[in-house]
Amino acid sequence: MRYMLLRAMAMACCGLASVVAGAAESETTSGNPITLGEAVKRTLASHPALAAFPFELQAQEARGRQAALRPSPELDLLVEDIGGTGDRSGFDTAQTTLSLSQIIELGGKRDARGEVAKASLDRQRTEHAARQLDIVAEVARRFVATLAQQSRVVAAREAVGLAESTAAAVDRRVRAAAAPEAESARASVAVAEAQLELEDALHDLSTRRHALAAAIGVAEPDFGEVQGDLLALPDARAFDGLIAQLKATPDFLRFADEERLRDAELRLAQRQQRADLRATVGIRRYETGDDMGFVAGIGLPLFASKRAAPQIAIAQAERDRIGFERDAAFLKAQHQLYAQYQEMEHARHVSGVLRDEVLPQLQKALEKTRYAYERGRYSYLEWADAQQRLLNARTRLIDTAADFHNYRIDIERLTGESLGAAGDRP
Repeated sequence: MRYMLLRAMAMACCGLASVVAGAAESETTSGNPITLGEAVKRTLASHPALAAFPFELQAQEARGRQAALRPSPELDLLVEDIGGTGDRSGFDTAQTTLSLSQIIELGGKRDARGEVAKASLDRQRTEHAARQLDIVAEVARRFVATLAQQSRVVAAREAVGLAESTAAAVDRRVRAAAAPEAESARASVAVAEAQLELEDALHDLSTRRHALAAAIGVAEPDFGEVQGDLLALPDARAFDGLIAQLKATPDFLRFADEERLRDAELRLAQRQQRADLRATVGIRRYETGDDMGFVAGIGLPLFASKRAAPQIAIAQAERDRIGFERDAAFLKAQHQLYAQYQEMEHARHVSGVLRDEVLPQLQKALEKTRYAYERGRYSYLEWADAQQRLLNARTRLIDTAADFHNYRIDIERLTGESLGAAGDRP
């Protein structure tokens, strides 16, 4: 199952881990900067939910050793003909028997128990791989959320600077009696509101950093800013290839493990149809005459086949349902994969339009509007509207880019590997 861990780590290092640092400037934080790859390595090395797996493995391996044990022999001491009436009173006519009994298993039951234990161990390893993918995906999502919030802080700082420069320009026109004093008040309010937006963004960033730390497995953030290029939106693998990859993920390998386990349980139930023997040997002492004698016997339970029939029916039913559950899960996963792939590509398209077309035009419009305002051709409200439209577009670009990466992470979690595994990453 080693490849499970390798694929989990490959998926973990997807998305933002391969891009260079420096896309977002954030507030000063203590500790060294951290990339997604570094965050994932720390998570896989020390997350409490993963650190417990070796102990789960030890317990399951011990169950396997227990399943391989033969039935324990039994030592019996039997005293007869004591404490009765007449000649049987007291101990004078007592008979004391010391015997050793042993169950002799027939039909390969011990081997069948070993097969069940081995199948359970394989299933547990696959579940651990799925757990790794879940934890890694959550780290990636929180990393993206933190990186996006750092970008929002940058945008909020720029909004404060823009509001302050606007207020200064408005004050100059008011002092020159070229604009009403109400415009100066509006500009001052805009500065205060921009500062509040920055404060909110910083508080949200602190919350997201703590959420990332918790996902990594530490109580407090011991790292600096997160590093990655939020606006790097690499191409994904073809959709058909992702569909083919679905059945190789731990989520679907669990169904194969479950089938092997149910097959082993069915074989064990079927072997219960053959009764086990109980062999007994011992020695008996007679108080009368102080004589000794050997005893031996053999026992065979009756109706073993009839008693095993219900358990066989249960095991068969449990085995038969797995195929239907696998097919239903695959249909659901196909739909999820299609929906997330479409949303990811839509987010890529929207981000490209915003970055390459909308923002440059809005920046030009803002510059021209300011130029016109300073010459008295536009009002303050028209200038403020141009500023707000630019700020809204920047925020939308950040949100859409974050959506792209989150959809990508969800797809990688579904398929169990990085979308860039085919070498299509820039």
